[in-house]
Amino acid sequence: MNQLQQWGPVAVIVAGYLLGFYFQNSRLNDFKDSINKRFDDMRDLVKSEVRRLDERLARLDQRLDRLENHPIVRP
Repeated sequence: MNQLQQWGPVAVIVAGYLLGFYFQNSRLNDFKDSINKRFDDMRDLVKSEVRRLDERLARLDQRLDRLENHPIVRP
């Protein structure tokens, strides 16, 4: 009986730690999934902004070519 009284609290503490690790691990996995989604959203945003800037630069390049080929002031 003496052994049960000594090891009983230890077993409760160990069980508590094991349950804590299990639930904390599932919470960490949820957090990881949330962070991955945020990074995917940010990646999509950056790609769309780069695409938009690329289109604007292409239009600007076309306008510059047109000005070079047909200057406003003729010599």
